[in-house]
Amino acid sequence: MSGKNLPPPSGGDDLEALLRRRRTPPEEAVAPVAPVAPPEEKAKPQAQGSGMDRRSWYMPKSSADALAAAVEDLHFDTRRPKHEVLRALVEVALEHRGEAVARLKGE
Repeated sequence: MSGKNLPPPSGGDDLEALLRRRRTPPEEAVAPVAPVAPPEEKAKPQAQGSGMDRRSWYMPKSSADALAAAVEDLHFDTRRPKHEVLRALVEVALEHRGEAVARLKGE
């Protein structure tokens, strides 16, 4: 215990009045409410570079997982950006389009 003899805290009506004054500003101090501005139009997301596009493709989950794994592996092996890795994978696939056609036809 400290050696100070302090009076007990005052409470009751005095404390309640103090707290009310802190929460309720005087009438002359109340600022007028400004009208609400209309929301600004959101800017469209910009492409990362010229000639870039974002597309969505539906494919079996196993194919999507395999493609994502190949992109990750090549990205970490070469330290090239993922969009460049994906471009290279697509270019190789397009060079072997005949093999894809044969596979689709069951040959």
